[in-house]
Amino acid sequence: MKNIICKLAALLPLSIFSCQTPNMEVSTEACSSSYKINKNHPKAEKLREKLAEIVALDIPGAVIAIKDGSGIWAAAAGYAKTEDNVPMELCHLQFGQSVAKTYMATAILLLCQEGKIDLDETIDTYLPDTLIQDIDNTRQATVRMLLNHTSGIAEYTNQPDFIDFYLHNPLHQFEPMEFLSYIRHKPAYFKPSEGYKYVNSNYLFLALIADEITGDHKKYIQEEILKKHGFNHTFYHTAGFMEFPKLVNGYWHKYGNGKVENCSKMHRALVGTSIGDDGIIATPLDYLSFIEKLMTNEILSEATTADMLNFIQKKPNEPNGSGLGVHQTFYDGKPEIGHTGAGVGASCALGYFPDSGTYYFIGYNLGTAYKPAFEKDYKKIRNEVFKLLLEE
Repeated sequence: MKNIICKLAALLPLSIFSCQTPNMEVSTEACSSSYKINKNHPKAEKLREKLAEIVALDIPGAVIAIKDGSGIWAAAAGYAKTEDNVPMELCHLQFGQSVAKTYMATAILLLCQEGKIDLDETIDTYLPDTLIQDIDNTRQATVRMLLNHTSGIAEYTNQPDFIDFYLHNPLHQFEPMEFLSYIRHKPAYFKPSEGYKYVNSNYLFLALIADEITGDHKKYIQEEILKKHGFNHTFYHTAGFMEFPKLVNGYWHKYGNGKVENCSKMHRALVGTSIGDDGIIATPLDYLSFIEKLMTNEILSEATTADMLNFIQKKPNEPNGSGLGVHQTFYDGKPEIGHTGAGVGASCALGYFPDSGTYYFIGYNLGTAYKPAFEKDYKKIRNEVFKLLLEE
């Protein structure tokens, strides 16, 4: 949920948190990993160095997992919960944040393969008036435009009234209709297909469309993607998943002053009630397995995967593009395909470098949704990791 709380730092001094600091800690249990990884991977030493540099930024804990021609390598550093000195391990569940959009898009594309949805039909074909009433572009934008963020529909997460309510009610359990209420009577960013803007609202609508078609999009993702393909350590809105003992605590720089504070209860309350655009947790190696199976046509057909990877330019005269639930970003002239996730208390990136045949997951339990000071240094290290991954 990247766009959420971009105005957070400015509004926080006015919020309830300036008067009191509620205890946001939750339990995270220690665990041990028994995954088969190549400890002699040729890039292991350099990647461990980069992992150490990440946690040296005062990030509580981090993980890196990769798979390439030399096999699987993965490691963790720092803490899953700092207050109890619980070491971060590969068995800990990491927040996927907006990486959930790739799973949601995969579900929609599976329904398309089944002949249950037409990507080029408009939103109002599938949703009743009660859901789309007074929301601009919902009668003109198509399902495909939701998937690639060209619908122009307003963003619910950056509406001042949403942010204000969330900050004053950090443990509130939202319902989808509440999210929609924040964009009723709000102007669209542009006419459908006449621009690009990354918007969480698009994937909220996709979840609601999938609900209309399947009766329960959560169950559909759980059964047709997670269970069917053996992702046994991935959970999308599974009952009680925000209380799973191996789920990491989340942290943030509440006032942007570099002081790390626990925000787990607040973070989990929003993740646990967000659908389509968030709401997934998994182990690093499960994320890695998902992106590999997705990119090798094991989940979708070859033709459907090709449609997913039909990228539109985000900006004129720039190569970076948006596909159906995935992005394409160029590093040193070489493409990376995947998605990133940023929340109040956790961040991650999941992707694939076709040129080197490398799949990767990077995750850490410190939020970046509000543009913290460490983000510039982190991105420098991340880009150095990517350079390593692109090496032959």
